Amino acid sequence: MIVPSRVRALGAAALALAGALACNDSTGTTGVIPAGDAVIASNITTSRTLFRDTVYTISGFVQVTNGAVLTIQSGTVIQGDFATVGSSLFITRGARIEAIGTATAPIVFTSSRPVGSRQAGDWGGLILIGNGIINRAAPVVLEGTGTGPDNPTQEYSGGTNNADNSGTLRYVRIEFAGYATAADQELNTLTLAAVGSGTTLEYVEAMYGLDDSFEFFGGAVDGKYLVSYEAGDDHFDMSEGYVGRLQYLIAYQSAKVTVRPGAGNASNDPQGIENDGCAGTGCATGQNSTPFTTPVVANFTLVGT
Repeated sequence: MIVPSRVRALGAAALALAGALACNDSTGTTGVIPAGDAVIASNITTSRTLFRDTVYTISGFVQVTNGAVLTIQSGTVIQGDFATVGSSLFITRGARIEAIGTATAPIVFTSSRPVGSRQAGDWGGLILIGNGIINRAAPVVLEGTGTGPDNPTQEYSGGTNNADNSGTLRYVRIEFAGYATAADQELNTLTLAAVGSGTTLEYVEAMYGLDDSFEFFGGAVDGKYLVSYEAGDDHFDMSEGYVGRLQYLIAYQSAKVTVRPGAGNASNDPQGIENDGCAGTGCATGQNSTPFTTPVVANFTLVGT
């Protein structure tokens, strides 16, 4: 059994690990590149690698499109630009992310604000959109998108392949995300929309986000060794026909998170697991719409207030 003190120690250890990461010049010369010196402000349309010796800043709603593969080296730090509200990284349908960290050199997505100043909702989050199956008829628009020309609509309905591959997330931490782009239109720390089982999701921590830590909209992606630490809303949220398998989960909640002013509101009743059927438009037979949301969740510990 994992007791609360051990859960808290796990989160603290992850933070200490991130603080130990060093950044050097991507040209191979010595020196430190401060945050903001490698800004990504436009869509990634051809395959690209992010290197551990550079701190990258995602500015705005950046999409990986056109079947491109975004590869991220272990130990790389990617910051969401606090000054450009809602800054987020979208891996769109057909594209992939290969973010493979290690236990000693995790990949960290965080806020561009200094350590000690960061809050839930400082930036948008990481979003994967696949070709998996959902139980809502098209068009279904991803919550938090379509709020303006800089944040285009992201549809995730109509997929037919629950074995689709959106890439790999291994030894990745995502923190201080979840900005609400409009009222009741929140982005999550990690959104998995119609993501298929060909995707690898292992050793991922979602920490101090404004909305859900892990949100699964349909699809069939499996996940192992997932940690949710201090969520603004639900820790593991599954709906719209999600049929994946999740094993070795930890959710820890000790208090209501402190939110960036103007970013939205934290929930008064965050859930360890929320499991829903079909809701909203496109549900042909209401909650009886198929496929049903039937995940398998095993070996999990939920600690809450």
